[in-house]
Amino acid sequence: MEIRIKLLVRLLGFLSFSLILFSTCEKRFDEYYKVPGDLIGTILDVLKEDGNYSQFIRAVELVEFDNVLGKTGNFTVFAPDDQAFMEFFNETGYASLEEIPSEELRGIVYYHIVFWAYSRYMLLYGLNVQDDEIDYTTLNFKQPTRFRPPLTQEFDTLGRVFDVYHETKFVPVYSSEYFKELKLDAAANYEFLYPLSPFAGFHVDRAEVTEYDVPAQNGWIHRINRVLQPPPNHDDILEEMNEYSTFRELIEKNTYYQYSISYTTAQNNDGDIDEDGILDSLFLKMNSVFPTGTSPDVENVAFNGYQNVLTLFAPTNDALQQFMSDRTRGYGSINEIGEFWINWYLSHYIGTNYWPSQFSSMTTEWEWDLTSTLVDCNIAPADIHFSRMASNGPFCGLNKYLLPRIFESVAGPIMGDKDYEWFTDMLVFYLVDKLLNEENLNFTLFAPSNQALRAAGYIFRTGIGGYGLYNDKSPLTPVSPQVARDIVNTHLVFGELQPEDFEEGTFIEASQNTYIGVRPEGIFAGGDLSNSSLGPPEPVSGKGMLYRIDRMMVSPNLSIFGILSNPGVYQQYQKFYQLCFQSGLIVLDENSLPSSLDNLSVGTSYTCFIPTNQALEEGIASGLIPTDKDSLQQFIRYHFVEGVIFDDGKKSGTFNTTRIDEESGYLFNTIEILNVKHDLRISDQQGNIRSVVTPNHMAENGVIHQIDSYLLFE
Repeated sequence: MEIRIKLLVRLLGFLSFSLILFSTCEKRFDEYYKVPGDLIGTILDVLKEDGNYSQFIRAVELVEFDNVLGKTGNFTVFAPDDQAFMEFFNETGYASLEEIPSEELRGIVYYHIVFWAYSRYMLLYGLNVQDDEIDYTTLNFKQPTRFRPPLTQEFDTLGRVFDVYHETKFVPVYSSEYFKELKLDAAANYEFLYPLSPFAGFHVDRAEVTEYDVPAQNGWIHRINRVLQPPPNHDDILEEMNEYSTFRELIEKNTYYQYSISYTTAQNNDGDIDEDGILDSLFLKMNSVFPTGTSPDVENVAFNGYQNVLTLFAPTNDALQQFMSDRTRGYGSINEIGEFWINWYLSHYIGTNYWPSQFSSMTTEWEWDLTSTLVDCNIAPADIHFSRMASNGPFCGLNKYLLPRIFESVAGPIMGDKDYEWFTDMLVFYLVDKLLNEENLNFTLFAPSNQALRAAGYIFRTGIGGYGLYNDKSPLTPVSPQVARDIVNTHLVFGELQPEDFEEGTFIEASQNTYIGVRPEGIFAGGDLSNSSLGPPEPVSGKGMLYRIDRMMVSPNLSIFGILSNPGVYQQYQKFYQLCFQSGLIVLDENSLPSSLDNLSVGTSYTCFIPTNQALEEGIASGLIPTDKDSLQQFIRYHFVEGVIFDDGKKSGTFNTTRIDEESGYLFNTIEILNVKHDLRISDQQGNIRSVVTPNHMAENGVIHQIDSYLLFE
């Protein structure tokens, strides 16, 4: 191709100027893009002069875009030569361009045209200058083309109709530099996605760029050796291929239509196309199973389609059926699995920026959320049923199912079991699965069935408040996340408990520092004193022990302060709370409401010994309980001990109280605990022995015991 090189410098200056001006509307090309007459020709002029692009030029004319490419604008054109069109006709069976349906031909032409003028250097690095001191990046490897699929009308499950906007297709530009920056094998990745196109260093979609940086008045031309067709996105592939119909039906249940103000107002007349005064709203087809900013139909992946790709591993119908057979129990079909559980499972097949050369080493080399929660997810060639590069990222159809790691945790025996679906939902929803998946940790897990949750007055479901644990007393609002998380963690104990470890009258510390009590009839937690009967132990090799229980345990939902500050409910502590208030030990919030006890630190557990109301009244009457504020506060502080002590005979000896030692000013005074099983006593500094009369009122941050009289330090 003969080019007037001497005009190239002037052309580059003109193109830079055009980049600034092109922010205005396309329909005003003539006004803004008049060019000097002495420059080299337009894109069409240069293509005609070369003589090897007659078919592409004719295609441009048939779709009536020649009045743009041949006149004005600012474009990058990936131009297939005539030989490429001959191969295209052989591939498709078309005898000529005229046989191609007009909309299909329009898509083909527009997919070869990118807005803005990009040389090879600009395509790779995003800049039109070269400076050794600048650290360039090649990560913007995709560019938006002029092709956008037409609007469609779609209906949701309620029968509402939506005008669905399908975003502009991006065309990928692959280079050795790009794969080098990603530290990936270029040939392995490119040839996996385009098996009929050997990697040669610089490609656009499935075509090799055989000549690049051919300048024209209104852009750059890059010669390619194959005709490109706008590729389908993930949504299109799933719709076309029946072998993934089960997977598609399951994720389609989560489709929703999201109003787009930007695409709506970008329409003619600022979104009121027919000028009837009503905004002609456009919607994007989204899917709640997919990561934020992605869906099978979205091209601008994760809000940055220049860099990001959506990688979808789609299991075949047979693979999902094998998962049902191998890993679930009690379900008649996959459609019987609850909404939260099945959506959580399907989400393991979706990720962003996953490239084929890494499929075979995902569990050993990757640190992404997807693979960190999976076992045996490495993918070998034999596992791949079908693959192609969709317009929004790699699509990989699998003959195998992927398995979440929690299936091999201590929760393994109940995972996939219909009778335990709610509790396994809770393990995942409240993020306890992340702890269970930790290597080299053993646990004991108490697993309540769906029926056991109901017996305790709870269900796991989706409602007005969304997914979560619901109390039957508040059916419209889920239990607060913190309370629900504590309830779940009450069922988890660090270490492996054998049946002999459940000694009657003892207390077992749960994973979130509350406790489980042991009775002859079973176990219980402080928020619900009902017994939960233990099933036989089920050892899980290397992971711990699982016990099925017939009633869900409920952890305490009040702190020591929360219990004391409810004297109407806990009347047995009423007088003690009054003294706390009188002593100034209670901290008030900005509204002058009681908020906490000044002597209790966040994150520390305590044992509180509270005298009976009668004992306190007698102590006040006798003058043994001080009345001045400072002395009264020290008196109250002496009734709190750091650490958790139950009447199980386990802990005895000298313990720190929260009373401040007056001589040092910063140390704490101690007290002696005399602990025999079911006979807990306290010896104060004066030698008085006080007995616990009502033991083991569990709280979020410790335990309260009621004692028969008050404790004295001096």
